[in-house]
Amino acid sequence: MKKLISATTLRQMAETGKRVVIPPQSVLTPSAQDLAKELGIQIVRGNSKELQGESSRQDITSNSDAKPADTAGALETEVRKVLSELLKPACTNPKVTQVKGASVVLQPFDQAPPGQNIKLIDVITAREANLAAGFMAFDCSELPWNLTYDEVDYVVEGTFTVETGGKVYTCVAGDVLYIPKDTRVVFGSPNQAKVFYVTYPANWSDL
Repeated sequence: MKKLISATTLRQMAETGKRVVIPPQSVLTPSAQDLAKELGIQIVRGNSKELQGESSRQDITSNSDAKPADTAGALETEVRKVLSELLKPACTNPKVTQVKGASVVLQPFDQAPPGQNIKLIDVITAREANLAAGFMAFDCSELPWNLTYDEVDYVVEGTFTVETGGKVYTCVAGDVLYIPKDTRVVFGSPNQAKVFYVTYPANWSDL
């Protein structure tokens, strides 16, 4: 299972130095990649022994640098830091962005269950906007998913189904479906479907 490393996680890992060792199969979110470039963080993919060694070095550094602090003050500082991360906009410089339909090529979705023919492509990300958008396609397939963000789906073609809370919503071309944050669903299609989706916030994987 691939580990997703967000900008927040990367920032914490880089507190003890500019060299950060991450698991070989881990994936950096777009905002984490941007942060690495901005702060000049060196990303190193290492094996389990290297990761353990890096962790030990960080623990030693952390313990040697530790100083007595007021517990309430430290807690307040940490809360402010977390709130600052949660409330800041996904994109610091949103801009008008046009995506040519002819340039959109869907790719196999690497998180699809085995044997399921699902394709997906993001066309708007946190690099351009505070919300994200893209296309996904299903060919007689299903995708269990837990939404940690708000999503709106517009069915471009075919029959698109969303199962949640014991109910199945069957949508056809032209239908629009809104799904709130923290909803467990099963996306799918009994035949074929192409769907345009919009999610908010754009950096949902970092939160």
